[in-house]
Amino acid sequence: MRTFKMRPVGATLVALALCIVALGQGGGPSTGSTAAPAKGGRGFDVTRMDKSAAACQDFYQYANGNWLNTTEIPPAYSSWGSFNILAENNRSTLRTILDETSKNRNARRGTTEQKIGDFYATCMDEPAIEAAGAKPIQPELDRIAKIASQKDFQAQLARMHSMGIPALFGFGSVPDFKNSKVNGAIAAQGGLSLPNRDYYTKTDERTTKLREEFVAHVGRMFQLLGDSAEQAAANAKAVMAVETRLAENSRTPVELRDLSKRYNKMEMAKLAELTPNFTWADYFRGIGAPAFPDINIADPEFFRALSAALSEVPLADWKTYLRWQLVNAAAPALSSNFETENFNFFGKTLQGRKEQLPRW
Repeated sequence: MRTFKMRPVGATLVALALCIVALGQGGGPSTGSTAAPAKGGRGFDVTRMDKSAAACQDFYQYANGNWLNTTEIPPAYSSWGSFNILAENNRSTLRTILDETSKNRNARRGTTEQKIGDFYATCMDEPAIEAAGAKPIQPELDRIAKIASQKDFQAQLARMHSMGIPALFGFGSVPDFKNSKVNGAIAAQGGLSLPNRDYYTKTDERTTKLREEFVAHVGRMFQLLGDSAEQAAANAKAVMAVETRLAENSRTPVELRDLSKRYNKMEMAKLAELTPNFTWADYFRGIGAPAFPDINIADPEFFRALSAALSEVPLADWKTYLRWQLVNAAAPALSSNFETENFNFFGKTLQGRKEQLPRW
């Protein structure tokens, strides 16, 4: 996967302003001195610019040239730009707070300091994490194993959604597309492990190879859960089949840009007609959603196809799919064998990153 450097946004905007000022004065680009960055590293850094370039002939080079020529992408990232630097500065500050709070043994029980400190210390207790392996998710694996009906499956799906695990589709609330003063319920296509529909449907050599590597990765994750190599391979193929079916009925990345086609509000009676094999009332209760009069079904074709799939795909395959969604979501926080296997595919193979970020 190709990595790339993003232009420093601030440089582009300030350089544009300089170009406009120069044109307004009836001359070429300014050759005089510009304001230096403020103390402490804040402000606009003129060293990112290539002032040897003519701003009004090659503005991109003028604004970003030195940045592009001198900046190296850190090996743990697939891209790098001004917003990455901003995020890293914030992350460094947060780490200092968390480190200090986790070492504070005098924090009173029940205080924010005690909760934050204990939570962070638990997440950083690598010996305990290594010893636990997959045990932290075993209760949910047991729940999935006990699924015996579509009703059970849908109840577990709602439970996993309430835990932030993005299986099958997305549900939440957003500002109404036509009235931003109002928040409304929305359900949208989802449930894919790869970035979008194209990764499942394209037939070029690179995409085909990537799918093969994905299936192999899923199989290795099932083995880490204790499946035999043969069973893990079969389970990985089942996951791929389910996700491919979801993808084939999903909108393309280009189609997703047309918000007018993603505004399909309907009342609950209409929703039941669209998806006769999915009990929305149970789902809403399962995730603790408040009562609402209507919902925006962003991708009706997807949900219509999903309803059909719920009755046509064997329940055993849906259970396998939920197992995968669970371990895939939890992997970065589990023991290093799960964390590393997750990084090797999603970090290295898919994103082109060379190094894994530290646990903190």
